[in-house]
Amino acid sequence: MALSQHPKVDGKMIFAVYNGQDDGLSLAEMAARLLAGQKEGWPALRDGYAGLESSLIQEIDGGNWKIQIQCNPRRMASSGADVHPEAIKNRRCFLCPENRPVEQQAILYRGAYHILCNPAPIFPRHLTIAHIRHIPQSLGGNVETMLLLAEDFGPATAVFYNGPRSGASAPDHLHFQAAPYGLMPIKNELDRQTGKCTQRIIGNVAIFRTEGLGRGVLVLRGNDGEAIVAMVGKILAVLSDMTAATQEPLVNVLCVRFGCGWQLLIFPRLKHRPDAFFSEGERRLIVSPGSADMAGVMITPRQKDFHRLTADVVASLYREVAFDDIMVEKLLAKL
Repeated sequence: MALSQHPKVDGKMIFAVYNGQDDGLSLAEMAARLLAGQKEGWPALRDGYAGLESSLIQEIDGGNWKIQIQCNPRRMASSGADVHPEAIKNRRCFLCPENRPVEQQAILYRGAYHILCNPAPIFPRHLTIAHIRHIPQSLGGNVETMLLLAEDFGPATAVFYNGPRSGASAPDHLHFQAAPYGLMPIKNELDRQTGKCTQRIIGNVAIFRTEGLGRGVLVLRGNDGEAIVAMVGKILAVLSDMTAATQEPLVNVLCVRFGCGWQLLIFPRLKHRPDAFFSEGERRLIVSPGSADMAGVMITPRQKDFHRLTADVVASLYREVAFDDIMVEKLLAKL
């Protein structure tokens, strides 16, 4: 899985270099050291984690599913980000090295990405993995990078992708994120469903869909990286046909190491934000679902919205923005 070479960058921003050798620290260990050092030397990150620790949390029980609601005011910049093309064009990209805070350091990952501490974390050890060049957010052609990241981080870490119209607050800059998989409610939901759902083998990849989780999830498992990459490409093509997408279809993806292979959770989407996001006054609800929300940690930066998110409201939000089980079954049938 070769990655492209990179131009030279300011050495002061590089905390460490990871090239995949077996000797030395693992990527997870290296990232833990980066986070510890950044908490000491970067006040904004320290404040971000203080905000995470003080955030309000409630569990919502939907009967067949459970999720967490997190009230995290520091996520307002992301949840409320203006992602219209003109707004993106006129702002400075916060993932480009020249625009990042001087205190923010990075792990140079395989010569092509910077692994960064997210200053507005949703999870402990929340990382952003940004390409060193300013290229558009796109899953096609970059699935193998997700697989390689998941392999290098190990099974305790989920690597996730927000589509440019499905939660990415920087749709103009290719990036992934990473966080502890065990803290995502979808893991427990999936563990309960494994073995109960009909599994199909297509092109050397095991595929099944979840049932009754309020939003449809397509699960891929396999040890053959090339087969998984090809299957994701086929899924994107089918989704484009199903949704008449003229750009990349709306999708969120989680990838974790699974045995000697990988497990991918694909969340097909109908729309980026619910209608209530664009309402005015008391009717407005600032919830902008991305991968974390689809994985069961729904974020709102406002306390009044936190108290409005009942099981019925959450179920309605999922129905509005995501495929349901029936639609995922139709997708699966087309593969």
